Amino acid sequence: NEKVFSTFKSNPIYRQILEHLSEQRGHDYLDVIGENDIFKFTLEDWRNFAKNDDYGSPVQFTYDIYGEKFTMSSTTIRYAKVLQDIMTMYDTENIKHIAEIGIGYGGQCRLIRAKIPDAEYTLIDLPEVVGLAEKFLSHYDECKENIRYIDGGHIYVNDEYDLVISNYAFSELRREVQDMYIEKVISKSKRGYITWNFLSYKFLGGYSVDELLKIIPGSQRIEERPFTCQDNCIIIWGNKQ
Repeated sequence: NEKVFSTFKSNPIYRQILEHLSEQRGHDYLDVIGENDIFKFTLEDWRNFAKNDDYGSPVQFTYDIYGEKFTMSSTTIRYAKVLQDIMTMYDTENIKHIAEIGIGYGGQCRLIRAKIPDAEYTLIDLPEVVGLAEKFLSHYDECKENIRYIDGGHIYVNDEYDLVISNYAFSELRREVQDMYIEKVISKSKRGYITWNFLSYKFLGGYSVDELLKIIPGSQRIEERPFTCQDNCIIIWGNKQ
């Protein structure tokens, strides 16, 4: 439905799940991005990232980046921070296949494809979410090939991955669903970046961070920056030492 799609990011119910970050939170992410001396984005990168907000009518704010004014959603800035972490922490030239668990509308995928354009990308979520992401990404030429959309309730593939990503998603699943993802995706990935919150552990019987660190070989916990909520952290493995 084109009418619904044109404003989905500003829908009040959708904003409870995504697109709820404040203007200040966008500044917080920009501060962290600016502190990274290992990998810097260019103005051209930011102009490209801002195109994430061309569809769906998100709530946007004006930010000064390198002296240029950008009107964009704070969610897009968060996606840029995750991308910067990936470019900093991992040998991206060896990343040929990426899996993402919990995909939102596909915005993180689009930003990653901007810097790792040749990697195959597998998006995994509920069928309705997968459908939304497929529609959104169809508007961008860089996302029309080598992207696979998988119903997270029926993961039929048995692939190996170079990087698995999940931001506030794997940590919001029941333990039996987490077990499925560990078996079929996480255990098959050489590298990982999981932004973890406490929802599943406290309310759904999911794994604690310490349990996951024992399950995932070579994994470690690092600080979430900016720190957004009590107990939040990032679990990584396969990173550069």
